Order: sequence, then C-alpha cells, then structure tokens
Amino acid sequence: MKILLIVLFFLSCSGYKFRNKDNPFIQYGINSLSVPVFYNHTNLPNVSMLFTSKIFNTMTDYKGLKLKSGKHATDAILIGVLESSDKRNDTISTDSFRKVENAFDETNLNPARDNFFIPSSNRVKLRLRVIVIKHPTQEEIDFLKSSYGKNAISSKIIFNEVINLSEQYNLKEIEGEISPVLGTQNRGVLQSAITSMADKAASNFKDMILYAF
Repeated sequence: MKILLIVLFFLSCSGYKFRNKDNPFIQYGINSLSVPVFYNHTNLPNVSMLFTSKIFNTMTDYKGLKLKSGKHATDAILIGVLESSDKRNDTISTDSFRKVENAFDETNLNPARDNFFIPSSNRVKLRLRVIVIKHPTQEEIDFLKSSYGKNAISSKIIFNEVINLSEQYNLKEIEGEISPVLGTQNRGVLQSAITSMADKAASNFKDMILYAF
C-alpha cells in the first residue's frame, strides 16, 4: 500500500510539472507572443535590456508558445515598464552607516573633528509593471506604458501586475583607493544588485503566471 501511494505521489508531481511547461496563455487564444524591450521610466540608465531578457527567458520552455523578441504581428504583446521614484536619492538610499574615527591633526592647525559616519550599504528600489495584451494598437500601448495604465482593465488585457523590487548592496571601502577607482567599483556592485533584482523579477513573474493561469 505504501509503495502504491509513493508511486501515485511521483506520478502526480510529474504531471504537475508537465502542465507547468504548457503554454499558459492558450486558453485566451494566444499561441504567439512578442516581447519588445521594456520601457525605462526610472532614473537609472541601461536597465531595460537586462530585465527584458530575464523575463523573456522564463517563457522559452513553454510548449505551444512562439516567442519573438521585438515588435511583431503576434497574438499578443508583453509590455514591461520599469519605474522608480522621481528622486534618485529615493531610488538609491543609504541602508546603513559605518563609524569613522577622525585622525588627529598633527599640524595642530585645525582642531580634531568628532568622529563621523559614512554609508556602508545602499538599497535600490524599482517597480516592474508587466502587461500582456492581445492585438494592441499603438494608442493602447502608449496608454498602458504611462502612469495611467497601472489599473487598466479591458477584455484585451489578460495580465497587468506590478512587481516591487528591493535589493541591498554593500559599498566598497578600500583604504588608500582613489575616488574614481572606488566609484567605478561601486558602480559594478550596483550593477550586480540590479542583475539580482532582474533574476528575482523573472522568478516572481513565473510564479504569478503559474497561479494566475
């Protein structure tokens, strides 16, 4: 009896995984989907292509769904809109500080200052809106990518969700390093954080598709 239950369990799990690989949009008559480069409404440069490719890759395994990058004559289009706060200081904010001891001024020309604090880690926050719409006109696309499109409802729209993203990253603190080099290193750390956010966005999107359809 136990062996039979184990067999049935694995058979049910395998069937569940198989269904997850099927085209999730087939019930809406969508057999082909185009994914143009996402719109960047953030104050961070060069983030659109990364998020576009990550979301695109999550759907490449779906059987019965023809994916095309860019704008094409397909059954539906996936629109991605990256958003952030208007102020860069709100998009990238200091998450924690490190105490720095002020060195004694040996020349005695200036009195020693009190200890002070410098940022040790930052946090970057973004939002990704993902919309799947059947046969949209250019006017509909322009509306959906605007701030008014967040809560848009239409018989042509089958998916319109927001993914909130937040990632902390530690700042480089190398003693004796000149500012330009240190700035370049911290830009690299920020880019790694954004890549991690894109991975999480793709994973969240896949989960949303799983539960929605």
